[in-house]
Amino acid sequence: MIKKIIILISIFLLIGCTKININEMNLEEIIDTAINNDNVSLYNTNKKGYRFFLPSEFSIVKDNDFVQQLVSHNNIYYLNIDLVSYYYKNIMQGKEETSDYAFYNFEHNNNYGYLKIRKNNDYFFVELCYNYAIIEVEVKENELKYAVSRSIMILNSLKYNDLIVEKYIHENDLDSKETVYRIPEPENKDEDKNILQYIEEYEESNE
Repeated sequence: MIKKIIILISIFLLIGCTKININEMNLEEIIDTAINNDNVSLYNTNKKGYRFFLPSEFSIVKDNDFVQQLVSHNNIYYLNIDLVSYYYKNIMQGKEETSDYAFYNFEHNNNYGYLKIRKNNDYFFVELCYNYAIIEVEVKENELKYAVSRSIMILNSLKYNDLIVEKYIHENDLDSKETVYRIPEPENKDEDKNILQYIEEYEESNE
């Protein structure tokens, strides 16, 4: 019974009171619908300095404080929290490139974000940034709307603990030019190598 309630609430968080099928929406509409829902207060996951709502079909398989490795439908999602940008209220906007499959800058209540999608053979690398955090995942085309809808749901639900964030910033002597997480880029973007492999290798080298 509790599980059913959580599922119903998660659907409500995404689409509000209106019954909408995400398959009938484009990616920009999915994002706009989620971030314009100002009634997001539910959470079920607490971490150091932040909390968020994790949809029932997701599970956490690796926890590195500010980098959470999530799994849903056999796809690995990387949730990357940038406490520095949150503390200094840095504007997080992406830059569109000619090689992008899709790109979208958006904003709600002075909270900026962007969606960047790059195609890699039969897969699509999704980089979704909002609420001072980034989710990255690589999926097939028929999973794009699911990936974007669940990712923006998670990002939109993020709430930060200002006291813990301030303590972390001062203890680590961080300034506004630094970030907790930097997206690694392959040396040759035209390579066929799965881009998430670069992320895994980057994280392993910094552990």
